[in-house]
Amino acid sequence: MDRRRWDIDERFTGVCDATAMLPAVHRLGEAMASGGWVTEDPEVHLLPHLRGVPGWEVLDGRLVDDGFYEVRARREEELEGVAAYRAAIRLLSVIAEPSFLVRQAAPGVYECVTGVLDGDGVYRSHGHLVRLIVT
Repeated sequence: MDRRRWDIDERFTGVCDATAMLPAVHRLGEAMASGGWVTEDPEVHLLPHLRGVPGWEVLDGRLVDDGFYEVRARREEELEGVAAYRAAIRLLSVIAEPSFLVRQAAPGVYECVTGVLDGDGVYRSHGHLVRLIVT
């Protein structure tokens, strides 16, 4: 296995660990684990924002049993690699709240959690799970 972390990496290691963010990640995880945290009606709260993003055509959305709101969308421009990932994040960013995490779960599939934690604003903690499927 190649020791490089990307194509031109010559250090083979970073400058430190990422534990500085662990309290925020754990706080988000605790909120996500609380019953009823994922909000209802994503087609009302999320879909209009996603449909308004230039360069994307949102084909449909549906709530699935695991709590994810699955959104199928198509880019007007064909992209690959990091450019495709960044385009997916730009689309999902229109629904971003104070806590926002996106991961590529599979080729063309991006899973996102976004939400408000207690103390982030005037509303109680709540959030959304979105699975973007790029066709």
